[in-house]
Amino acid sequence: MAKVTIKDSLYERAMAAAAKAGYSSVDELIETAIENELKKTESDADDQLVEDQLRGLGYIE
Repeated sequence: MAKVTIKDSLYERAMAAAAKAGYSSVDELIETAIENELKKTESDADDQLVEDQLRGLGYIE
């Protein structure tokens, strides 16, 4: 498992947020946050690919 270093103040905020949101640990909160960001990024890339394909086919300008 990879390890990431973050500021102590950010870790403290993450601990409070994890507890409030019902996560079992800060690790679980961070893993979920990263997964959500990656899904958004991947979705944006997929949207751009479809747009490029439609543009190449002449359906959009």
